[in-house]
Amino acid sequence: MMIMVNRGKIVQIFTAVFASLQSSLFGLTISWTSPAISILQSVNTPLSTGPLSTDQISLMTALMYVGCVLGAIIAGWLVNSVGRRKSMMILMMPQFIGVILMGTARNVPCLYVFRILSGISGASTGISPIFVSEISDKSLRGANGNFSGLSFYIGCFFGKILTSSFGYYATPIVTFVLIILISVIFLKLLDTPHYFLMKDRPEEAEKSLKFYRGIPKTDNMTPKIAEEFSELKNSPSLINQNVPLSIEDFKGASTILAIVITFFVTCNANFTGMRIITGYTETFLHDSGSIMDTAIVDGALTGIQIIVAIFTIAIVKIFGNWKVLMSCYFIVFAAEVIAGVHYYLNEISVDMRDYWWIISLCITASLAFTGNGIVPLSYIIPAEILPTKIRGFVLSAFSVLSWILAFLLTQFYLPLATFWGHSVWMWIFAVFCCSGIIFTYFFIPETKGKAFDEIVELLKDKTKLNWKTTLNISKN
Repeated sequence: MMIMVNRGKIVQIFTAVFASLQSSLFGLTISWTSPAISILQSVNTPLSTGPLSTDQISLMTALMYVGCVLGAIIAGWLVNSVGRRKSMMILMMPQFIGVILMGTARNVPCLYVFRILSGISGASTGISPIFVSEISDKSLRGANGNFSGLSFYIGCFFGKILTSSFGYYATPIVTFVLIILISVIFLKLLDTPHYFLMKDRPEEAEKSLKFYRGIPKTDNMTPKIAEEFSELKNSPSLINQNVPLSIEDFKGASTILAIVITFFVTCNANFTGMRIITGYTETFLHDSGSIMDTAIVDGALTGIQIIVAIFTIAIVKIFGNWKVLMSCYFIVFAAEVIAGVHYYLNEISVDMRDYWWIISLCITASLAFTGNGIVPLSYIIPAEILPTKIRGFVLSAFSVLSWILAFLLTQFYLPLATFWGHSVWMWIFAVFCCSGIIFTYFFIPETKGKAFDEIVELLKDKTKLNWKTTLNISKN
């Protein structure tokens, strides 16, 4: 039996790693702008139309999030219609076309289209946590979900290093190969037991559960796995799920709180500053008064973030989602307050060249603990607390809103930073991190090792506790 359990965990970890490679694709594309900006604005630009202006760079960077909005809408329909696995495969197709445009682009519109197509594929990063959560057993769910953070930063690392070291065309070639590899692996995988039960296909659900628990097709389930399958079949969240969505599906204190939590964590992740800093890392380092080669520092910082990501996977498994989310919000809050002070002093002409290591450390902490803690958990937690029937719809709806916010932030960051400086932005991001600490403390339950029905009870307890607290405050 021990052999079976270990084999199942190996299958789950292997699947989670390859599912998270979707995040590597997104990381490659989103971080590519940081070193590519200097190439595209130089006389060595590969574009026949000449160097790009600052406005064109801002629009090109921001257009990815327009694609993400479109992708989130598509993903919301696909995830319950064709399943989690097929949805991710379908959403890789725009990236396949986009990377060809990226490598052959000779004018600005081609780059714009490439960014939009890449953004559409980037929406798959919202489906992979659902997929991973549903194929993992309770002991591995949190750690497996955090592979996406590690994978994202590996993608970011190579997106920056490849372009800086090997030129403009290295990233599209690697991305092309990676898409082929992921597609081949996904053809061999099965969809989740939850999806098959939701579609009233119990035989396929049993086959899927046996596959992800390491049990050969011809063998019977072990008593433990049979009990897990029985719980899944009888779970209220998976019964009669073929019925179309109605307003009744969104009622109930625990469901409403789950939706509110999903809204907060998915939208607030944008205001930690991660997406902005990732896209403009070299610009941030250059404007900080750093005396180091910004391309080298940028690559080194991303390498450090990968190391943090590896440790984060183990930390989530040991301490759970709640403590890790609280800790990450606090660390990023402190880093961005200090970074704001550094930028402010540099903006008022204080010589900060000897203190380049402070801003480097702050940017590293901000990116590492947001990208490996806050952002992955903003997908993992909703995937665990939302009822299965509304999971795809709610995540899709709030992903659309989140990507719209990301587009607006990315589009207007540089012009506003020119007006009021990077310092004010850093302090704004810090305020949102502080709100994350407060919200997490009062409203988000610990989901580590909990079945969905147990999580529902925890949400009910949270609503009762906060309702009583509100009443006591009003009385006083």
